[in-house]
Amino acid sequence: MRFNNWVLPWPKKKVETQEQVKDTIDQTKVFAMEKDRRTNQPSMALVVIKGPDSGREFLLAPMTVKIGRRAQSHIQLKDSNVSRDHAVLQYYPKKRTFLLKDLGSTNGTFYNNQRITSTFIAPEAEIGLGESVLKVLALGKENPLEQTGKSHGKK
Repeated sequence: MRFNNWVLPWPKKKVETQEQVKDTIDQTKVFAMEKDRRTNQPSMALVVIKGPDSGREFLLAPMTVKIGRRAQSHIQLKDSNVSRDHAVLQYYPKKRTFLLKDLGSTNGTFYNNQRITSTFIAPEAEIGLGESVLKVLALGKENPLEQTGKSHGKK
């Protein structure tokens, strides 16, 4: 058996001229991707309007946000009726909103006074957890009254 019979002959490499290389470079297209800058900034916030943490504010970054009494929660509430792992807000970039999910809490999670297992949240809605109520606020949008220059109660 001859070893040389098993070796395949490789074709010789073509030597390209400088003109051919230049033509290839001129035809090269560069594609750049721009990141969507809006997704990195918080678009919503939660304000505790009732309960032991009344007055506290939380910016909702575009990520999964855990709510509960546990120290590892992103939004930690002192309310004894809130479970250690009570609920979670999952961000959906295509819809640019959050899905509120109850994590099997004892006292339940309420959205606009209705018990839920999961629902998408919207600005001006209220989230009830134990004795606490959190108001959803939209960020980055001007107040329509300020935009038109009108105000209620003044003529």
